[in-house]
Amino acid sequence: MVDDTRFEAVYAAHGPAVLRYCTYSLGSRDAAEDVAAETFARFLERGERIPEEHSEAWLIRVARNLCASHHRSIARGRVLSARAAHAEQTADGWADPDAWRYVRRLREAERLAVYLRVVEERPFTDVARLLGKSESAAKMTFYRVVERLRLDMTHDGLGRSASLAGGAEHV
Repeated sequence: MVDDTRFEAVYAAHGPAVLRYCTYSLGSRDAAEDVAAETFARFLERGERIPEEHSEAWLIRVARNLCASHHRSIARGRVLSARAAHAEQTADGWADPDAWRYVRRLREAERLAVYLRVVEERPFTDVARLLGKSESAAKMTFYRVVERLRLDMTHDGLGRSASLAGGAEHV
């Protein structure tokens, strides 16, 4: 692990350049800040093996790889979203097609979590990886979404008959 003094010096010297590169590559300040933070987290863990004169090149290489992973993740999300849209049209694997009306109201990540867990019956390790979250965060997201859908559907008088294929057994 890198000592605090070296980390602060490297961050001060190269932090702005790494953030600029990430912002340019990703086109989003929020995503760039996340990737830059992950880049420096990796430096903090492994940087003691990197000679001082190579630290900037190492950081940019790591940032480039993380940006590429981010782009692949987005592309994968688009493919999965398209698959979810197809599943929505056919309603395969769902107890009640009316449930899709409620799922459409969810944010993209929430819809994807429901699709991966309920329709594709993927384990939470896969859901977490594809959402870019920890497994426990993916479980919590899914649990909250299912509960919110149940409340909305019950409030609208659809009751238990219009449920997400049971929902709870997928948690």
